[in-house]
Amino acid sequence: MTRSGTLLEKEPGLTTIFQGAEHRYVRCVIADTVDPERHFECRVLDEDDIPVSIGELITLEVIKVVTDRRSGVVRFDCHWIPTSKSDGSPV
Repeated sequence: MTRSGTLLEKEPGLTTIFQGAEHRYVRCVIADTVDPERHFECRVLDEDDIPVSIGELITLEVIKVVTDRRSGVVRFDCHWIPTSKSDGSPV
C-alpha cells in the first residue's frame, strides 16, 4: 500500500524504536492526492531527512499501520519512494 499527496509538515531528525531496534525517522503530514481534506500522519523510517519540500508531492510505501485506540489517531510507518518529482532523477 502507498500513501501519496502533498507534503504539509515535516519534522526531520527524530528517533524511535521499531521492531525492537532504534531507527531514525522523519515525521510527516501529507494531504491525500484524491481528497486534499484528508490528511495522513506518517513516520518515514530510516531517514534523517527527505529531499521533499513543503507543498511538493510525495509518495510513501506503507510498512505498518498503527492505531492509537485512546485518541483514535491512525499513523503510517513508511519508507520514502524517490520519484522524478521529488529528487530530480528518473524513476
